[in-house]
Amino acid sequence: MYTSLSIAPVRRKLHGTVTRELALKIIESSRRSELIAFPNEADLCAQLGVSRTVVREAMKVLVDKGMVEMRPRSGTRSRPQSAWNLLDPDILTWQAELTADVGFLLHLCEVRLAIEPTASGFAAVRATQEELDEISRRLTNREAVPQDSPLNAIVDLDWSFFNAVVAASHNPLLLNLNGIIRVPFKTTLLYTFRSATSVALALKAQRDLFRALHRRDPVAASKAAERAVGVAMLAVQERIEAENKRGRSRRSKS
Repeated sequence: MYTSLSIAPVRRKLHGTVTRELALKIIESSRRSELIAFPNEADLCAQLGVSRTVVREAMKVLVDKGMVEMRPRSGTRSRPQSAWNLLDPDILTWQAELTADVGFLLHLCEVRLAIEPTASGFAAVRATQEELDEISRRLTNREAVPQDSPLNAIVDLDWSFFNAVVAASHNPLLLNLNGIIRVPFKTTLLYTFRSATSVALALKAQRDLFRALHRRDPVAASKAAERAVGVAMLAVQERIEAENKRGRSRRSKS
Protein backbone atom coordinates (compact mmCIF):
# COMPACT_ATOMS: atom_id res chain seq x y z
CA MET A 1 0.00 0.00 0.00
CA TYR A 2 2.76 2.47 0.89
CA THR A 3 4.67 1.66 -2.28
CA SER A 4 1.71 2.55 -4.50
CA LEU A 5 1.15 5.79 -2.63
CA SER A 6 4.78 6.86 -3.10
CA ILE A 7 4.80 6.00 -6.79
CA ALA A 8 1.52 7.73 -7.66
CA PRO A 9 2.76 11.35 -7.34
CA VAL A 10 5.86 10.49 -9.39
CA ARG A 11 3.74 8.96 -12.12
CA ARG A 12 1.41 11.97 -12.12
CA LYS A 13 4.41 14.28 -12.54
CA LEU A 14 5.81 12.13 -15.36
CA HIS A 15 2.40 11.98 -17.01
CA GLY A 16 2.19 15.79 -16.89
CA THR A 17 5.69 16.15 -18.36
CA VAL A 18 4.91 13.79 -21.25
CA THR A 19 1.55 15.47 -21.91
CA ARG A 20 3.25 18.88 -22.11
CA GLU A 21 6.03 17.58 -24.37
CA LEU A 22 3.55 16.06 -26.82
CA ALA A 23 1.33 19.15 -26.71
CA LEU A 24 4.23 21.46 -27.53
CA LYS A 25 5.13 19.31 -30.55
CA ILE A 26 1.52 19.47 -31.72
CA ILE A 27 1.41 23.27 -31.33
CA GLU A 28 4.71 23.72 -33.16
CA SER A 29 3.55 21.56 -36.06
CA SER A 30 0.22 23.41 -36.17
CA ARG A 31 2.07 26.71 -36.58
CA ARG A 32 3.74 25.20 -39.64
CA SER A 33 0.29 24.11 -40.86
CA GLU A 34 1.28 20.47 -40.39
CA LEU A 35 -0.29 17.55 -38.54
CA ILE A 36 1.57 14.82 -36.69
CA ALA A 37 1.11 11.10 -37.29
CA PHE A 38 2.37 9.54 -34.05
CA PRO A 39 4.19 6.19 -34.10
CA ASN A 40 2.54 3.15 -32.60
CA GLU A 41 2.31 2.97 -28.83
CA ALA A 42 5.36 0.73 -28.35
CA ASP A 43 7.60 2.94 -30.49
CA LEU A 44 6.34 6.11 -28.81
CA CYS A 45 7.03 4.62 -25.38
CA ALA A 46 10.56 3.76 -26.48
CA GLN A 47 11.13 7.28 -27.87
CA LEU A 48 9.89 8.95 -24.70
CA GLY A 49 11.37 6.41 -22.32
CA VAL A 50 8.13 5.90 -20.41
CA SER A 51 5.59 3.14 -19.83
CA ARG A 52 2.47 2.44 -21.86
CA THR A 53 0.38 3.63 -18.92
CA VAL A 54 1.99 7.07 -18.97
CA VAL A 55 1.59 7.42 -22.74
CA ARG A 56 -2.05 6.34 -22.60
CA GLU A 57 -2.82 8.80 -19.81
CA ALA A 58 -1.10 11.63 -21.72
CA MET A 59 -2.93 10.81 -24.94
CA LYS A 60 -6.26 10.65 -23.11
CA VAL A 61 -5.70 14.20 -21.80
CA LEU A 62 -4.84 15.46 -25.29
CA VAL A 63 -7.87 13.71 -26.79
CA ASP A 64 -10.10 15.36 -24.20
CA LYS A 65 -8.62 18.76 -25.11
CA GLY A 66 -9.31 18.15 -28.82
CA MET A 67 -5.62 18.10 -29.78
CA VAL A 68 -5.40 14.41 -30.73
CA GLU A 69 -7.62 11.81 -32.35
CA MET A 70 -7.15 8.04 -32.01
CA ARG A 71 -8.62 5.71 -34.61
CA PRO A 72 -8.28 1.91 -34.73
CA ARG A 73 -7.04 1.74 -38.33
CA SER A 74 -5.40 5.09 -39.02
CA GLY A 75 -3.60 5.37 -35.67
CA THR A 76 -3.04 8.45 -33.51
CA ARG A 77 -2.83 11.86 -35.15
CA SER A 78 -2.85 15.46 -34.06
CA ARG A 79 -5.87 17.58 -34.94
CA PRO A 80 -5.94 21.07 -36.48
CA GLN A 81 -6.12 24.03 -34.14
CA SER A 82 -9.76 24.61 -35.09
CA ALA A 83 -10.63 21.40 -33.20
CA TRP A 84 -8.82 22.34 -29.96
CA ASN A 85 -10.47 23.65 -26.84
CA LEU A 86 -8.70 26.98 -27.23
CA LEU A 87 -9.84 28.36 -23.88
CA ASP A 88 -8.43 25.37 -22.03
CA PRO A 89 -5.96 26.81 -19.48
CA ASP A 90 -3.32 24.19 -20.31
CA ILE A 91 -3.50 24.87 -24.05
CA LEU A 92 -3.23 28.61 -23.46
CA THR A 93 -0.24 28.06 -21.17
CA TRP A 94 1.48 25.73 -23.63
CA GLN A 95 1.00 28.20 -26.48
CA ALA A 96 2.44 30.97 -24.33
CA GLU A 97 5.52 28.85 -23.54
CA LEU A 98 6.62 28.70 -27.15
CA THR A 99 8.18 31.50 -29.15
CA ALA A 100 5.50 34.16 -29.45
CA ASP A 101 3.15 33.62 -32.38
CA VAL A 102 1.81 37.00 -33.46
CA GLY A 103 -1.47 35.56 -34.66
CA PHE A 104 -2.10 33.95 -31.27
CA LEU A 105 -1.15 37.18 -29.47
CA LEU A 106 -3.50 39.22 -31.64
CA HIS A 107 -6.36 36.84 -30.94
CA LEU A 108 -5.57 37.07 -27.24
CA CYS A 109 -5.69 40.87 -27.39
CA GLU A 110 -9.12 40.58 -28.98
CA VAL A 111 -10.24 38.35 -26.10
CA ARG A 112 -8.91 40.95 -23.65
CA LEU A 113 -10.90 43.54 -25.59
CA ALA A 114 -14.02 41.47 -24.96
CA ILE A 115 -13.31 41.13 -21.22
CA GLU A 116 -11.61 44.22 -19.81
CA PRO A 117 -13.71 47.12 -21.18
CA THR A 118 -16.93 45.30 -20.27
CA ALA A 119 -15.68 44.42 -16.80
CA SER A 120 -14.41 47.99 -16.30
CA GLY A 121 -17.81 49.42 -17.15
CA PHE A 122 -19.50 47.15 -14.62
CA ALA A 123 -16.81 47.90 -12.01
CA ALA A 124 -17.51 51.63 -12.30
CA VAL A 125 -21.06 50.94 -11.17
CA ARG A 126 -20.63 47.96 -8.83
CA ALA A 127 -17.26 48.36 -7.10
CA THR A 128 -17.35 48.78 -3.34
CA GLN A 129 -15.25 51.45 -1.66
CA GLU A 130 -12.96 48.70 -0.37
CA GLU A 131 -12.45 47.43 -3.92
CA LEU A 132 -11.71 50.94 -5.20
CA ASP A 133 -9.17 51.34 -2.41
CA GLU A 134 -7.54 48.05 -3.42
CA ILE A 135 -7.40 49.09 -7.09
CA SER A 136 -5.87 52.39 -6.01
CA ARG A 137 -3.26 50.55 -3.95
CA ARG A 138 -2.30 48.36 -6.88
CA LEU A 139 -2.03 51.38 -9.17
CA THR A 140 0.20 53.10 -6.61
CA ASN A 141 2.41 50.00 -6.52
CA ARG A 142 2.63 50.07 -10.31
CA GLU A 143 3.50 53.77 -10.38
CA ALA A 144 6.26 53.23 -7.83
CA VAL A 145 8.16 50.90 -10.16
CA PRO A 146 10.85 52.71 -12.21
CA GLN A 147 10.24 52.64 -15.95
CA ASP A 148 13.54 50.84 -16.57
CA SER A 149 12.70 48.00 -14.16
CA PRO A 150 12.67 44.39 -15.39
CA LEU A 151 9.61 43.76 -17.54
CA ASN A 152 8.52 40.82 -15.40
CA ALA A 153 7.97 43.14 -12.44
CA ILE A 154 5.96 45.63 -14.53
CA VAL A 155 3.87 42.88 -16.14
CA ASP A 156 3.02 41.28 -12.78
CA LEU A 157 1.78 44.61 -11.43
CA ASP A 158 -0.22 45.34 -14.59
CA TRP A 159 -1.90 41.95 -14.27
CA SER A 160 -2.61 42.59 -10.59
CA PHE A 161 -4.24 45.94 -11.40
CA PHE A 162 -6.50 44.63 -14.16
CA ASN A 163 -7.44 41.53 -12.21
CA ALA A 164 -8.63 43.75 -9.33
CA VAL A 165 -10.72 45.77 -11.79
CA VAL A 166 -12.30 42.63 -13.27
CA ALA A 167 -13.00 41.30 -9.77
CA ALA A 168 -14.78 44.58 -8.95
CA SER A 169 -17.19 43.94 -11.84
CA HIS A 170 -18.83 41.31 -9.58
CA ASN A 171 -19.26 39.08 -12.63
CA PRO A 172 -17.85 35.62 -11.83
CA LEU A 173 -17.79 34.55 -15.49
CA LEU A 174 -15.65 37.53 -16.53
CA LEU A 175 -13.36 36.89 -13.57
CA ASN A 176 -13.05 33.22 -14.52
CA LEU A 177 -12.23 34.08 -18.14
CA ASN A 178 -9.66 36.59 -16.97
CA GLY A 179 -8.05 33.92 -14.80
CA ILE A 180 -7.91 31.49 -17.71
CA ILE A 181 -5.89 33.90 -19.85
CA ARG A 182 -3.55 34.94 -17.01
CA VAL A 183 -0.39 33.28 -18.34
CA PRO A 184 -0.80 34.31 -21.99
CA PHE A 185 -1.90 37.79 -20.80
CA LYS A 186 1.49 38.21 -19.17
CA THR A 187 3.23 36.80 -22.23
CA THR A 188 1.48 39.36 -24.41
CA LEU A 189 2.68 42.21 -22.20
CA LEU A 190 6.24 40.88 -22.16
CA TYR A 191 6.10 40.76 -25.94
CA THR A 192 4.48 44.15 -26.50
CA PHE A 193 6.31 46.25 -23.90
CA ARG A 194 9.29 46.66 -26.20
CA SER A 195 9.61 50.42 -25.80
CA ALA A 196 9.40 53.00 -23.05
CA THR A 197 6.56 54.64 -24.97
CA SER A 198 4.32 51.57 -24.85
CA VAL A 199 4.97 51.13 -21.12
CA ALA A 200 4.13 54.81 -20.49
CA LEU A 201 0.96 54.66 -22.60
CA ALA A 202 -0.24 51.55 -20.77
CA LEU A 203 0.32 53.22 -17.39
CA LYS A 204 -1.54 56.34 -18.50
CA ALA A 205 -4.50 54.19 -19.54
CA GLN A 206 -4.51 52.59 -16.09
CA ARG A 207 -4.55 56.01 -14.42
CA ASP A 208 -7.41 57.13 -16.66
CA LEU A 209 -9.27 53.92 -15.86
CA PHE A 210 -8.94 54.40 -12.12
CA ARG A 211 -10.12 58.03 -12.33
CA ALA A 212 -13.17 56.87 -14.29
CA LEU A 213 -13.89 54.17 -11.71
CA HIS A 214 -13.58 56.73 -8.93
CA ARG A 215 -16.04 59.03 -10.73
CA ARG A 216 -18.40 56.07 -11.24
CA ASP A 217 -18.31 56.71 -15.01
CA PRO A 218 -18.79 53.38 -16.85
CA VAL A 219 -18.37 54.83 -20.36
CA ALA A 220 -15.06 56.49 -19.53
CA ALA A 221 -13.90 53.34 -17.70
CA SER A 222 -14.64 51.14 -20.71
CA LYS A 223 -12.83 53.53 -23.06
CA ALA A 224 -9.77 53.67 -20.80
CA ALA A 225 -9.63 49.86 -20.70
CA GLU A 226 -9.93 49.79 -24.50
CA ARG A 227 -6.93 52.12 -24.75
CA ALA A 228 -4.90 49.86 -22.47
CA VAL A 229 -5.59 46.84 -24.67
CA GLY A 230 -5.07 49.00 -27.75
CA VAL A 231 -1.44 49.61 -26.78
CA ALA A 232 -0.81 45.86 -26.90
CA MET A 233 -2.79 45.39 -30.12
CA LEU A 234 -0.84 48.16 -31.86
CA ALA A 235 2.48 46.55 -30.91
CA VAL A 236 1.33 43.16 -32.21
CA GLN A 237 0.02 44.69 -35.44
CA GLU A 238 3.35 46.44 -35.97
CA ARG A 239 5.14 43.11 -35.53
CA ILE A 240 2.80 41.44 -38.03
CA GLU A 241 3.47 44.17 -40.59
CA ALA A 242 7.22 43.89 -40.01
CA GLU A 243 7.13 40.11 -40.54
CA ASN A 244 5.02 40.48 -43.68
CA LYS A 245 7.50 43.04 -45.00
CA ARG A 246 10.42 40.67 -44.36
CA GLY A 247 8.50 37.88 -46.09
CA ARG A 248 7.90 40.01 -49.19
CA SER A 249 11.56 41.00 -49.21
CA ARG A 250 12.71 37.38 -49.08
CA ARG A 251 10.34 36.40 -51.90
CA SER A 252 11.52 39.26 -54.11
CA LYS A 253 15.15 38.15 -53.68
CA SER A 254 14.44 34.50 -54.49
